[in-house]
Amino acid sequence: MPFPAGGPAPGPIKTSAIKSRILNIATPNNYIVKLQPPGKVTSLLAQRGIPYGVDGSDIELRCHRTTIPGSAFLTHSVSADIQGQVEEIPYRRGYDTEIAMSFIVDTDYKVINFFETWMDYMSGMANSEGDNTVSYYSPGAVYRPNYYNDYIADIFITKFEKDTGTSYKGNRIQKPEIEVNLLKAYPKQVQQVELSYGPTGEFLNLEVSFGYSRYVKRNVNIVTSGPILGDPSLGLNDLVPGPGQPPTTILNPNPNTFA
Repeated sequence: MPFPAGGPAPGPIKTSAIKSRILNIATPNNYIVKLQPPGKVTSLLAQRGIPYGVDGSDIELRCHRTTIPGSAFLTHSVSADIQGQVEEIPYRRGYDTEIAMSFIVDTDYKVINFFETWMDYMSGMANSEGDNTVSYYSPGAVYRPNYYNDYIADIFITKFEKDTGTSYKGNRIQKPEIEVNLLKAYPKQVQQVELSYGPTGEFLNLEVSFGYSRYVKRNVNIVTSGPILGDPSLGLNDLVPGPGQPPTTILNPNPNTFA
């Protein structure tokens, strides 16, 4: 019985073809995150002097490291169908349930206070109607967490490339991007902040781990007339869904900036 065909046939490839086919390399340092805490958490943030509508975009911009989440299949072993052969059969897709983000801390410590306030609301130390922090100085303080649905949010990570926003002869360019939506997300852990007498050029870093139930990842096209993603002074940045994709959101909601 002859072997089945299908293996790749070797052959020369010109250098010019290699450059055009594989040197369009994506870089890891072009992305933007959107935290958008829920309404009751936002109200508490405003009470503590960190209004999300004012400071939220600056805090999100300070996220200097994160990841695009992954997933894997859960499998079960089948060893009795074919003699001497064990097969792993997928039966369910499993998701990572945690993602880490690193933030550069500002001199007003709004980054730290932002996540501490979110977690204060989760634990019941405060709510949208008032701050109960003083009562937790008591040795007999009791924590009564708030409702799950009141502190979870959808967090977005949009991955794009550095030429997003460029134009050719005044025409907008559609660029393929990746949008990741972390569903039912919340800050699960705020890591300890390391202090030391080190070099003056170092910056204070805050590591935050977010829990979430699963993610939805999709490809979108960004149509933009400005050189910076999300800059309302430079034109509309609109996310256009790809073929077969559902409608998406507009990062810049100001229609007066459409050029």
